[in-house]
Amino acid sequence: MHDRIGYEGSLEDAEVIGRSPQSYIAAGESVSTFVGKQVTTKLAQHGLEDIEGEEWYSLKIPLAALYDMRDEYGDVRMRNMGRNVPEHVEFPPELSKVENALPGINQAYTQNHRGSEIGSYEFEQAGSNEGVMICENPYPCEFDKGLIKGVAKKFADSHVTVEEVGDQCRSEGGQHCEYRVEWI
Repeated sequence: MHDRIGYEGSLEDAEVIGRSPQSYIAAGESVSTFVGKQVTTKLAQHGLEDIEGEEWYSLKIPLAALYDMRDEYGDVRMRNMGRNVPEHVEFPPELSKVENALPGINQAYTQNHRGSEIGSYEFEQAGSNEGVMICENPYPCEFDKGLIKGVAKKFADSHVTVEEVGDQCRSEGGQHCEYRVEWI
């Protein structure tokens, strides 16, 4: 997988809880029934079938499926899937505004992933309606971009923009991606 992304962490002991790839399927179905079936098929092609929500699986499997989908169907499909994931996961009740939901992405990530080098999402608020998210994890960049926008939109009153602003990108061999997030 190192030839596809810049993230250098070892995924040997990295695992994801089953409800996470289940949310990818649900997010795909939010795009269309066809996309939901494509996600299910891709996961099955990589050996992940009959997913149990509370079981742990090798993170390499859903990542391989997501990268295959990105390669076959493009960045827009990845962004759309990422954007729809927040509609299919539970958020703690204390996360009720964009300002606390965006930093909460890392908390949710570490609750649904385990291993010595799974990476992170770090959010720093830069103004009343903006901030910067640094994604240093093994997921496709466009999936992260969509996820960030989806979380912000879930809690924002209106328009949200997410723009890559960093001087490096995982898709180009960098260790992380940096996104400016603005909301109204």
